[in-house]
Amino acid sequence: MRATPSLLFTLFVAVVAAAMVYTARDWPMGTGLFPLSVGVPVLVMALIQLVMDAYRSMKPAGGQERETGDLQVDWTMSAAEVAARGLAFAGWLLGMFFGILLIGFFITVPVFTLLYLRYQAKEGWTLTLSLTAIMLVFFVGVFDQILHIHWLEPVISGPENFLRVLMPWLG
Repeated sequence: MRATPSLLFTLFVAVVAAAMVYTARDWPMGTGLFPLSVGVPVLVMALIQLVMDAYRSMKPAGGQERETGDLQVDWTMSAAEVAARGLAFAGWLLGMFFGILLIGFFITVPVFTLLYLRYQAKEGWTLTLSLTAIMLVFFVGVFDQILHIHWLEPVISGPENFLRVLMPWLG
């Protein structure tokens, strides 16, 4: 078995999640609910991924494919093309970050999802709109309505305040 970066990172995530669950096990229910509700699923998924990574690392390396995480490349791609894909990924990530900072979560997250699925993933409008709507219902339902997360105030609060007036259930 080779110690690949993917295997080491998954091991790190599993150890952190295990430590989080172990630390929160004796906490009162109100305090320990969040670390346990996040830590247990992360630990289970990390252990499953760890087994898959360990199995994959035992196979002999063959073919042109090279693991780079989310960035899909192979040995036949030029360095410029790999760099362009990496920069595109960084651009999307920074765009979401600055969107959240400037206009807030409730506008940025659905707009980002819609734009990413349509223009980066090149999905059709039906799937893009369906997944964006599902994500929005989940996002608002779980994080705003159930968990009552305190959201960061955006720099430009006008659009988010207008959205809250149109949809008073957003809080």
